Amino acid sequence: MMKEFNVIGKKLAAVGGQDVVTGKAKYSPDLELPKMLVGKLLYSPHACARIIELDVSKARELDGVAAVLTAEDIPGENSYLYWYPDQPLLVSDQIRYNGDAVAIVAAENEEIATAALDAIRVVYEPLEGVFDPEQALNQGTRRVWDEKENLHSHYISEWGDVELGFAQADVIIENTYSTHYQEHAMLETESAVAYIDHDGTIVVYASTQAPHRDQIQIARALNIPEVMVREITPRIGGAFGAKDEANVQIHAALLTYATQRPVKIIRSREESIRTHVKRHPAKIKYRTGATIEGKLTAVHMVAYGDTGPYVNAGEEVMMTMSAYGAGPYYVPHARSEAYTVLTNNPICGAFRGFGVPQVTFAFERQMDELANRLRMDPLDIRLLNCIKTGQQFQPKAVVRMGDGLRACLEKASQLSGWKERIKISREPEPNLKRGWGVATSFHKVGFDKNVSDHSSAAVNMAQDGSVVVRTGASDMGQGAHTVFAQIVAEHLGLKPEHVKVIRPDTTMAGDAGASVASRVTVFSGNALIKAAETIRQTLLDIVVEETGADPELIILRNGYAYIEGEQINLRIADLAAKAYERNLPMQASGFYSMDFPEAEMPDGSSGYQHIVCYGAHVAQVLVDIETGQVTVEKIIAVHDVGQVINPKGLRGQIEGGVSMGLGYALMEELHVDQGIIQNTSLESYLIPTALDIPQIIVDVVELPEDETPYGAKSVGEPPTNITPSAIANAVADAIGKPINYLPISPESVLVAIKAASE
Repeated sequence: MMKEFNVIGKKLAAVGGQDVVTGKAKYSPDLELPKMLVGKLLYSPHACARIIELDVSKARELDGVAAVLTAEDIPGENSYLYWYPDQPLLVSDQIRYNGDAVAIVAAENEEIATAALDAIRVVYEPLEGVFDPEQALNQGTRRVWDEKENLHSHYISEWGDVELGFAQADVIIENTYSTHYQEHAMLETESAVAYIDHDGTIVVYASTQAPHRDQIQIARALNIPEVMVREITPRIGGAFGAKDEANVQIHAALLTYATQRPVKIIRSREESIRTHVKRHPAKIKYRTGATIEGKLTAVHMVAYGDTGPYVNAGEEVMMTMSAYGAGPYYVPHARSEAYTVLTNNPICGAFRGFGVPQVTFAFERQMDELANRLRMDPLDIRLLNCIKTGQQFQPKAVVRMGDGLRACLEKASQLSGWKERIKISREPEPNLKRGWGVATSFHKVGFDKNVSDHSSAAVNMAQDGSVVVRTGASDMGQGAHTVFAQIVAEHLGLKPEHVKVIRPDTTMAGDAGASVASRVTVFSGNALIKAAETIRQTLLDIVVEETGADPELIILRNGYAYIEGEQINLRIADLAAKAYERNLPMQASGFYSMDFPEAEMPDGSSGYQHIVCYGAHVAQVLVDIETGQVTVEKIIAVHDVGQVINPKGLRGQIEGGVSMGLGYALMEELHVDQGIIQNTSLESYLIPTALDIPQIIVDVVELPEDETPYGAKSVGEPPTNITPSAIANAVADAIGKPINYLPISPESVLVAIKAASE
């Protein structure tokens, strides 16, 4: 039975949402300061080249140019910091991708800044590049880096005995799948404004998912203490992983440090698409074994990911693909391998789902192919194999709560009329074929055991009972700050409008970690509850003193204290005022890092439990077999979210994730030729519009977790992970031919139909 809440689970408009839709919201580019300069970066025209000469003297002589900086002008370390500091802020010797910058300028206006870039003389020696990730691994292929191999890492995740598992199989399915680059296409491109405060602090306003990590990088590049860097995160116009890494904020700080004047940098759309990380294209080989009844016996997956010349998050993305290789199913014998390959192609990194959409597409296609071979219903084979509580899903990990997957599948089946679909015409016209596809996936909350992953937050109650929340967690449109207000309001018995959430400021709030990995609600939410609990106990102590009531019978709700469900004449505001009068603490901080309870593994070794979210989608599509055009008619999306905190925000997250997944499945494709992106605008890179979005039926399964804030889990990434697979399975069902690649363009549909008929 679900617990009754006063604020949790109630529909609440997004904090600041009205300002966003009316245009009043302010973003980094809106910030104007006296004597502010315009900053710009000079990017290489090549994907692979040696710098023979770099002369900035003429640019520095132009009237109105305040600074021109190259690599030798960086006072500290010349590198970004994600997981590996291998990407230079400014290149001095060798260009390794088309987004490499060689110089930055600051000028009085944009026209002069552009002229300064034009005045910089760079002589390049073009080099033979490495653009085929498979060829990159061949002996004798040119190296992207002279001092290291093109294979950055080979990660293996395995348990059981995979060969024994295949020996026990009655049927084995083998296929190779390929996925493509995806562009984040966030509405707001990367931007930053930097200036020097009165005490010499470098202050940076930046559109970022990780303000405290940015602070570290800026300080390191300037060779100054971190406390002398302050980063403030205003509103973010979308990110999806592209702003998980630092982009132009370090360059803006470098120019401000050099000129002692404010500097603003805004990337153009062309610069943004050209430079920031993409979703990894991958080639994935699968071998899946099962009994004649459909029970999985073994899975062997091998994935190759092209990460570009710099590792960025590449190794971690490929490790994630390996970790998710067996899917959300119980597989007694599994081996997943992931290769991180270096090339001179566009750099790849964090993107909503972090490698899971690619591998989900492959293993969910495998499940359908297995069902076809065994003449089983695709939904039934998933129900037969879905993972359960306590079962192994990674080498040393078991699922803490595993009932969500089956519940999602059953609800998706019911809402889609899966069993009754045979009553709907599969061929409404001679050239039109209708199909249905089901797909599932899971997503872990946070990073993993033995990885630095924590959050801190602070809560301050004023004398009138209103509250200020200080957090370092970025809200990039996912509604995190609205959720924070609801969590604190619920815990302290307030109305949400009496809770104000301050946007991230590294001087005002502790490190909450990056807004990534489906972690923000759980990690920051738990930190906030710990902080709010200190204040709540102070309020309860005063009620006990005033009334003599048993503290177990007191609750705080709607701005009042209640005893045994009866409202008494004590407002939260009155209690706060009394606390101040008595010099009691009304400010508190909270810190949270995830606990991983121990678990015994099937082989008798020690492992741990992990919080996992589940989802199941059903897609209904119509395929024109003459043109190859795919029309998605309907998508049913059901997700296990623990406890719903804000139904409005949750629905928006699921619908947005489905829309992004639809784009990835059908139309979004970066065309890369010899390392150069050919479609660097939103005119030539297609993303779904309102006219492309089908009917989306959203529902949830609420199975609250004990260790999360009010039982809530996460929902930001799973919808994007699953949608492409459901659509691909539906298209394959419609045309009766396998679909082993993304995107499913009209041309590729026609190729699939023709190839299968030959």
